[in-house]
Amino acid sequence: MSEHLHLHPSSELNCLSYWFPLLWEAGLPVPRTRIVKTTSDLDTLLDGVTPPGYPEFLGKLGAACAQIGYPVFLRTGHVSGKHNWKHCCYVREKTYLRHHITALVEWSSIVDIMGLPTNVWAAREMLPTEPLGVLPLYGDMPACREFRCFVRRGTLKCLHPYWPLEALLQGGGTERMYERLADISPEETQSCIELAEAAGRVVEGEWSVDILFTRRGPYITDMALAKDSFHWDDCPLRTGDPHGA
Repeated sequence: MSEHLHLHPSSELNCLSYWFPLLWEAGLPVPRTRIVKTTSDLDTLLDGVTPPGYPEFLGKLGAACAQIGYPVFLRTGHVSGKHNWKHCCYVREKTYLRHHITALVEWSSIVDIMGLPTNVWAAREMLPTEPLGVLPLYGDMPACREFRCFVRRGTLKCLHPYWPLEALLQGGGTERMYERLADISPEETQSCIELAEAAGRVVEGEWSVDILFTRRGPYITDMALAKDSFHWDDCPLRTGDPHGA
C-alpha cells in the first residue's frame, strides 16, 4: 500500500474519530481538526450518482473546512491519500471540495482489498512545515521531516524515518532528499520519544505514532494499531517478529 499507513485496518480503533479526541483532550500537539460523520453511501459518487444525504454532508464538511480555513488538509477517518496530494488531501479552496471528496472515496476503494470506510471525515489545518522539496509523482506532495514511532503501553519500542528510501524514490525524490528527511538530532529524537510515549499512555495498547516536524515544533499527525501499520522490514522489533517485543 503506497500510503504505508494501515495495511489491514480491520479495527475502528484505527479511525481518527477514536484516537484524535483522546490526544486533543490530553493537550498533546495535534493539528486543529473538525470531524464530520455521514451515513451516505459515498461509493455511488464513483458511478456519477449523488447519494441521499450528500448535500447535507457536503454542507457540514464545507462548514468545517471554513472553520479551519483554506487551504485545508482533508482526510477520511482512515486515510488521506497524500500520495496523490493535490487531488486528494490538499484542498486549496472551497471550489474544489467536491472533487477532493470523490477522489478520496476512490482512493479508499482501491488501497484495501475490501475498501476502507468513508463515513468519517476530518478537515485539518495545514501545519507550517519546511519542505525539503516536492515529490512530483505523488501529486507534488511536499517532502517534510516526519518520523514513525512504535509504542507499547506507553513505552517506546522503536523509531524510524517515515519515508523508506524506495517509497521516496517512487515519488520522484532522491537519495540526498532521503538523507535530509531521515536526519534527526538527539534533541529531536527525545522530543519524538516523549510525544509518542505520551500518546501511548493516553491511547492504550500497541500503536504506531506519526510525528511531523513543523516551524511550531513536532506534532502528532496520525496513529494506528501497530499490527496494522507499515513497519520497516529490517527492524527486529517489528510486530509479529519472534525476536521483537
